[in-house]
Amino acid sequence: MKRFACLLALATLGYSSYHYRQTILTTVRPHVEPILAKVGAGRDWNRDVAFLFQKREELVAKEVEAESRSWTFSDGSRMDAVLLSADMKRAQFRVPSSQGVGEVPLDLLSDSDRGRIRHWIETEGKDGVAGFPVPLKTHRWPDQWRVSSDKVPLTRVGETSEWRSVHFDITNRVGIRQEALESITLICEAVDGALSALPLPLPVNWGRDPAQRRKIVIERGEENPEMGTSAGYWDGRTGIVHINADALLEPDLQLVVFEFDKPEKVQKYDVIVHEVTHQSTSALMYLGVPAWVSEGLAEYMAATQFAPAYYEFENTHVSVRHHVNKRLLGDRIVKDRRMNVARLEKLMNRDIVEWNSYAANRDVMSFLQYNESLILMDYFLHRDHPDGVHFRRYLECVLSGVPEPEARSLHLLRGRSYADLERKLYELWKPLGFTFQFRERSDLLAGDVEIDWGAEDVKRTIATQRATGAGLGKE
Repeated sequence: MKRFACLLALATLGYSSYHYRQTILTTVRPHVEPILAKVGAGRDWNRDVAFLFQKREELVAKEVEAESRSWTFSDGSRMDAVLLSADMKRAQFRVPSSQGVGEVPLDLLSDSDRGRIRHWIETEGKDGVAGFPVPLKTHRWPDQWRVSSDKVPLTRVGETSEWRSVHFDITNRVGIRQEALESITLICEAVDGALSALPLPLPVNWGRDPAQRRKIVIERGEENPEMGTSAGYWDGRTGIVHINADALLEPDLQLVVFEFDKPEKVQKYDVIVHEVTHQSTSALMYLGVPAWVSEGLAEYMAATQFAPAYYEFENTHVSVRHHVNKRLLGDRIVKDRRMNVARLEKLMNRDIVEWNSYAANRDVMSFLQYNESLILMDYFLHRDHPDGVHFRRYLECVLSGVPEPEARSLHLLRGRSYADLERKLYELWKPLGFTFQFRERSDLLAGDVEIDWGAEDVKRTIATQRATGAGLGKE
């Protein structure tokens, strides 16, 4: 057991070359299809997702039961562990006593156990890999991540409205100019790289053929009844991200850039990042995590986008505060804001069905659940541990078959109550501009926002001087 504990501490990216070849989704799909056919796929997506969660749990439980046993090392020491995956050089295990995940070179195991694993690979593996490898990462949280615009090629397919980048097929139904289309493509292409740069075992593009491009459709909101007035959405049934050109473009079909005086449209770019993040990590839906995890992650990626294809992961409290406030107040400078949000026990147990029922209302409670999930995600990624280690271990547990409530209790709560977490968030954010009040129902009340009018006056003065050139570069 001591030997394995050391391996857990030193676990690296050993499985990076084949993470996506054999995943939980590969096994789930054939079992799910008859269920969806029975209930009517697309008729009630929330119900379909609930079935997927149930079937996934049954499959994982069966897999764990089949592979849980005592394993012997070549020196005679033993460990009780669940075999998760293996290739011909190493095996990945989860130790139930600690629910930690790590890798062991096959050479360190006894001859009989080594033979058992190799037989499993030969009879049930694919491309030399058996089981469901968890993408182990242990590096520090990056300060930033960015991609150069000249590294994102975009080509048009003949004279059609179809365009192609490295990872996307883009349908340009509104005929926006190529320069604007290149900027949107850059934003979309950067999401996977930024997600992969994080020290988290995220299921990025699980179940998707690496050669298969993802689909983006840019259209007028009025032409798509499901779009409404939103800047875009990800359709979980088709996997397509729909982008509302009306929310992002000027009348001449030019892209609105990140400008100081256009916050009402600048903020819409966050929606693209949010929805493409969902498209990249759609496997989270199959893993049965509460809705705040996938929504909080998508909001985190949107909030930390400092500029197109440029993510800033330092001082995230500034990005989070700006992201939360601008949705409601645009470019106003806020001195203090009271946040009347749902109790954490309610939020952290809210499944996708309940989440979508609130989101469909498009009211104050709807957007406050996104704000609260972002703040909770930021806490676990940066405040609970500077490199998000506890959240990383939580995801490792979930990906390796541990029931989500158990993984949450073990790694996120760690003996703390939900009320303890609420007090922690209150203490952290009170000096940073948010005063939390946890309630049975989220709400926005009169007097919740205090604008810094002095700072607003200074801002207007600076904007006027920029516009007229007064006082700039003059003695």
